[in-house]
Amino acid sequence: MVDAWGVRRTDLEGYDGVPRRTVFILDPEMRVRWRWITSPEQRLPDTAEVLAAAKEVGKASAKAAKRVVERKPKKA
Repeated sequence: MVDAWGVRRTDLEGYDGVPRRTVFILDPEMRVRWRWITSPEQRLPDTAEVLAAAKEVGKASAKAAKRVVERKPKKA
């Protein structure tokens, strides 16, 4: 799983195979729309950045859902 998501930790002996700290934001179709992976420079994500990204993904998902609902044919 860590390889499929690209988050395998290889920087410290004994931790190979352990996932790095990561935040994924997925859309309703389970596609990754934003991700953050820990680095030596940034051990924890910027909370404001994560929340802003989540809001953007949520807005885009809501707009897409609205377009789908508007396209549905009316029942006679």
